[in-house]
Order: sequence, then structure tokens, then C-alpha cells
Amino acid sequence: MTTTIRISLEDKERLIRFARKVNALSLAEAFRMALSLAEEKLEEFKGDINSLKELLKYSKVVGGDVSEHVDEELAKALRSEFSG
Repeated sequence: MTTTIRISLEDKERLIRFARKVNALSLAEAFRMALSLAEEKLEEFKGDINSLKELLKYSKVVGGDVSEHVDEELAKALRSEFSG
């Protein structure tokens, strides 16, 4: 059984990029892989998921898809949150 979901064009482009990176044969396969990865990571996460979501709101401000400095930016955000 299948169903249709509506996603923004931006999210579709992100899914296409993800599919290419993981060599998925279809967008449906890429979506399944992304969901599986997200579920695994969520189960591993021991912190407060709401705090993580709040931090991720600002990810576009620090570079969006650029992941090279995510750790540094999260550390800065946490330091500033706890220091004042």
C-alpha cells in the first residue's frame, strides 16, 4: 500500500540531494533511509529534544547546510545561553 505526501519544493530538493549521497534508487527509498537514520539517532539522543529543536531553529543563521562548524556554533550557543 502506498500514499502520497505533500512536501515543499525545497524539501524535495533536499531529498534528491540525500538520495544521490546515499545512492538510493528512488526518492521513496531515500525517504525510508532518512527516516531509519532519524529514528536511530533519536533513540541514541539522551538530552532534551525540545532544547535541541530550539537550537536547530537558528541553524540557517550559522550556515544552513554547511556542517563543518556545527559543533563550534552549538557550543557558542550553549555557552551564551548558560552565561547570561
